[in-house]
Amino acid sequence: MKIENLDPKESKGSILAQSYNLSDRTLTKGTYLSEAMVEILTKENVKTILCAVPQEDDMHEDTAAEAISKAIDRNQLYSEEASTGRVNFRTPTLSLVRYNRDLIKELNLVDESIAFSIVEHNQLLAKNDLIATLKIIPFFVSKIFVERVVSLLSKNELFEIHSLEEKKIDLIQTYHNWQKKSIFKATSNVTKSRLETLGCTLKKERLIPHDHKLLCSEIKSSIDSGAQILLISGASAITDRSDFIPKAILSEGGEIIQYGLAVDPGNLLLIGQIGSATVIGMPGCARSPKLNGFDWVLQLLLADIPINKDELADMGAGGLLMEIASRPLPRALAKSVNKREKKIMGVILAAGNSTRMGKDNKLLKNIGDAPLIRNTVIEMLKSDLDNCSIVLGYQSDKVADVIKDLNINLILNPLWKEGQATSLKAALNTLDSTYSDILVMLGDLPGIKSGHINRIIEEHLLTNNRKSKITIPSFKGQKGNPVIWGKSFFYDLSNLDGDEGGRTLFSEHPAAINLLEMDDPWVVTDTDTPEDFENFLNNSVKVR
Repeated sequence: MKIENLDPKESKGSILAQSYNLSDRTLTKGTYLSEAMVEILTKENVKTILCAVPQEDDMHEDTAAEAISKAIDRNQLYSEEASTGRVNFRTPTLSLVRYNRDLIKELNLVDESIAFSIVEHNQLLAKNDLIATLKIIPFFVSKIFVERVVSLLSKNELFEIHSLEEKKIDLIQTYHNWQKKSIFKATSNVTKSRLETLGCTLKKERLIPHDHKLLCSEIKSSIDSGAQILLISGASAITDRSDFIPKAILSEGGEIIQYGLAVDPGNLLLIGQIGSATVIGMPGCARSPKLNGFDWVLQLLLADIPINKDELADMGAGGLLMEIASRPLPRALAKSVNKREKKIMGVILAAGNSTRMGKDNKLLKNIGDAPLIRNTVIEMLKSDLDNCSIVLGYQSDKVADVIKDLNINLILNPLWKEGQATSLKAALNTLDSTYSDILVMLGDLPGIKSGHINRIIEEHLLTNNRKSKITIPSFKGQKGNPVIWGKSFFYDLSNLDGDEGGRTLFSEHPAAINLLEMDDPWVVTDTDTPEDFENFLNNSVKVR
């Protein structure tokens, strides 16, 4: 292909390489110059036009794309008609897509004029979702390159489309007497939702005491009744191959395929086999609807892809699942499993003048090489909260200055001298209807890290009717911070007076309290006094 200026009379069979405004229309770049188009240009008295001129053995972009797509169609994919040199390939049903990575690279190395773009390996796609796109980049491409691509495709399979099949799946949960039963109900609901998005239903579920004989009995019952996949969620995490769940699998004549998964979250997953049934020891993160390694393993099983050590090891590439995962569920499926219906706002209350600290503003005192409040803001921003704000009052200019480069909303409370209630009201006034919950955190909690916040968020999301719940972390029975308030309490919070904090509502709504016992005293430790601050710097915790 060459780009040339031509007399319109000589341009038949070429393609416009730029747009032209005529008296009654615009001929856009990419217009094929048929005989009729040439006549129009001639009548408009156009002297020269910039054209893409095909050379001997060149193929038009759509013709080339169609030729290549036919070579791929034999793999039972749905492909659209070629347009502007592009063909899109889509899934025929809910499927896992796998492909030959080396072949993709080889195809893209044939010539820069031909480009294949494909979703991630093992991507779960809903029916009619886009798998790949083939693009012929110039208007014309050499027939030699097209033939070379077609030849490669004739010798190698490019795609594997694995439809998900419904299987008989059971769930066993074990519990200790001291554990709240609500968490097990939440685990059941999350598991059912996860399976429903994959075209499956939970056939049988059991909640039993954390006892070896009872677990062995339930495993045998599920296997005998024809379970193809058995999910086991233990009262405590699996720590090694000799732990509670793997021991029970071995007792029932099974084997352990692998303990541990190179996907985070999801490291503490166990895969076993009893006869023809696959047994999964679920990691703790499987209690959450967020994407984790358990999702990937489950999808492979439903796609009848053999689970082996090589397959599991390969998950490590791309297996660090951040808040925005590289391989999310399909958009059509994500709503019920992978995404929260409503958002959670995080608010730091930092408007007070810290009178018990003396003349110094405790929020501006350094911890390491940064002020306390800067560290607090950074940890909140690292968490899974959907948005973050900070309420300022006393020395607002100085506090704002040390966090000015951080992506947090600043709320100025001119009434800060009237007490904490005014700061709560100022924060709530900024919320719109997309927020269903608010996490309230005091600015003087330097021991609180993003992990603490995420654990509280996870607990709150697993709570039934969470809009009417208050999720509170505790240590040895003492209530701490930060606290998540469901939307039902927004009105009460906004109508507090003076220095009243949200804690005044605890006694009024005992049934709403969702207490999360944590093994970390920092959730009940603040820095109100110079002594408190010194204790923190010395890593000494004084529990009140």
